[in-house]
Amino acid sequence: MEAAWAYRHRREIVGEEIKEVAGKAQHRLHGRYRKLMAQGKNKAELVTVVGQELLGFIWAIGVKVKAANKESQQPAA
Repeated sequence: MEAAWAYRHRREIVGEEIKEVAGKAQHRLHGRYRKLMAQGKNKAELVTVVGQELLGFIWAIGVKVKAANKESQQPAA
């Protein structure tokens, strides 16, 4: 929940590629949460499942940021 709260402020300062991954994450996780709630799943378990998926998206963003940093640090030819 805290990630979602903090997300709204950080969206303004990140690149388009990161915004794309974040948008996919938001869409998928919201849908997943609603689907599981509709199935009557335990809320604590539901939040854990969605949190685990969120971690996958965070990993994907980290990979993109690391690649971008490597590219920006390479000397010009």
